[in-house]
Amino acid sequence: MTDQTYTLKQLAQGHRPIRIGFFLVPDFPLMTFAAALDSLRQGNRLAKRKAFEWLILSADGGHVKSSSGLGFDADAAISRAPRCDIVILCAGINYADAYDANVFAWLRRIHSEGCVLGAVSTAVFFLAKARLLEGRRCAVHWEALASFRSEFPNCLATDDIFAIDGRFLTSSGGTVTLDMMLYLISAVEGRELAALISDQFNHARIRRQDDVQRMSPEDRFGIRNAKLAFVVRRMEASLGDPVEISDLASSVALSLRQLERLFHANLGKSPSNFYIELRMTRAKELLIYTELAIGEIAEICGYQSASHFGRSYRTRFRENPAATRKAEQRREEPLS
Repeated sequence: MTDQTYTLKQLAQGHRPIRIGFFLVPDFPLMTFAAALDSLRQGNRLAKRKAFEWLILSADGGHVKSSSGLGFDADAAISRAPRCDIVILCAGINYADAYDANVFAWLRRIHSEGCVLGAVSTAVFFLAKARLLEGRRCAVHWEALASFRSEFPNCLATDDIFAIDGRFLTSSGGTVTLDMMLYLISAVEGRELAALISDQFNHARIRRQDDVQRMSPEDRFGIRNAKLAFVVRRMEASLGDPVEISDLASSVALSLRQLERLFHANLGKSPSNFYIELRMTRAKELLIYTELAIGEIAEICGYQSASHFGRSYRTRFRENPAATRKAEQRREEPLS
């Protein structure tokens, strides 16, 4: 079957409720599931008809707990699930513990049958492991982006908040899932209904696919100077290929001395030290949240050698990169 089998456009032409299955992976994030499910409930209420119906799926049909400890009973196991127009996978930080060849085979089967497939947060790894995303654009949470790109180099991973490619919808997770669902609802039921749902949730603006995932520098660092914010954005966008501080100053029509005064006045440190801290913070995130080799992390963070990276890391965190990774692994080990 082609990608046109059950596009969102064709689903919009139907006259029956659109059936959406939610496949929950143990330790799924409750917020993402709630954002997805409640948007459909609100849609039915505001449309004053049953535009959507849904069911909860799990690998074995049993109860599935979220990362908060709250859980849900599944309506069906994947082996006995009724046909769905759309299946959305929800997974959290322990996604790899639930890898299952039967799940991957099921995903390939329902895709071949024309199902639209969605994934929120780390559930995108399941679609990639099932070999369904090669050559496809997909949104990946910024914490997992480097790891995903390393493991699946043939997938077009992006840091957009969500992505639509053919019959695939992927969300980077969190509150972004609401925006993805509003896009879906707009596509099949019209923009007016999506806007009404957004208003009901006090969601002032439905974000576009290419909106950024992370808070702006202005919000994260309390920056109120436009030139300083521009420079910080350039720094964050070039961690792997650092820009000379003098070039950053020139890009906002300032001298090097003026830029240094601006950084000290607003951030309490020099541009060079701030840049290094950004790179080190990213390095620590990659050590904790990915399985990338330390040499790969060094390269991603703009260091030409692992030894240079190691020295800079020890200066910043008072321990070497391997010690950080080992400490995190010990912390995650279950108590006996």
